Amino acid sequence: MVEVTTFPVRYGNILMIKINSIIDDRYKIIANIASGGMSNVFEARDIIFKRNVAIKILKSEFRDNLENLIRFQNEAKISASLNHPNIVKIYDYGEVDDLPYIVNEFIKEQTLREVLDYKRYLSLNEACSIIIQVLDAISYLHSKQIIHRDIKPLNIFILNDGGVKITDFGISFVKGSSLNLNETKKIMGTAQYLAPELIKGLKPSFQTDIYAIGIVFYEILTGKVPFDSENPSEVAKMQLKNIVPSVLKTIPNLPNDVDEIIRKATDKNIFNRYKTCEEFKNDLSALLKNKKLFSKSRGIFKRLFGLLND
Repeated sequence: MVEVTTFPVRYGNILMIKINSIIDDRYKIIANIASGGMSNVFEARDIIFKRNVAIKILKSEFRDNLENLIRFQNEAKISASLNHPNIVKIYDYGEVDDLPYIVNEFIKEQTLREVLDYKRYLSLNEACSIIIQVLDAISYLHSKQIIHRDIKPLNIFILNDGGVKITDFGISFVKGSSLNLNETKKIMGTAQYLAPELIKGLKPSFQTDIYAIGIVFYEILTGKVPFDSENPSEVAKMQLKNIVPSVLKTIPNLPNDVDEIIRKATDKNIFNRYKTCEEFKNDLSALLKNKKLFSKSRGIFKRLFGLLND
């Protein structure tokens, strides 16, 4: 049997990527993984290195928007400069029919969002392990003066061995860099994880990421974000005015230390928040070392049926 290879084709103004298409004589499209706001993501086979990769291709309708094009290119530049075990690797960058694409490490496991959608919440031990690895990745970014700005379960992969991989640098901010677009007055990111200072139009900082990580920690433990609404503007108002509820209201038998850690990570006043990811991580590590705090567990009915208080 002779295998017929197809190539990306264009219908009108829309680029059509077909299964078995070959991009740049190197990447053979295997499957369509996802469609995001500005891009489509495909699983492909790298014919040269004989490995599966993920290819993110900018959607045709965004090609003529200079701001979106620059943002996509910046994501490639930022990602290419990173080398950390808890960050998804970037292998290549190029163009197909005038559309830029990024070739990333292919992760076949689930995102934290998918894990939580299935399990609803995780144990304290699991939550601490995940957040510590996220903090390791973000601490590395901060050492390079990069602020992720979009930490949320959808951008965190959970590997089968318990490892964590951070992805998506589409709206990342580099301190003192010409890569940044003039968008400090725009609200960038997902409202449920957005730090109050960003809603006020202030520049992102390292504490911006720390706030989002604190929200994710709360969500992993309780199965819900502290502030939610179908209207993002309402969520933004809550981020500005409301204190994150005590995690103990949902899970009374958690150690008080957990509540204190979340409160410090999500303090509305940036100066009262953890100054570095290392400070946050050290408190979590100390929590894990205190085995007495883990002697209590959720009641069997809560663990089996996820009956958490609303």
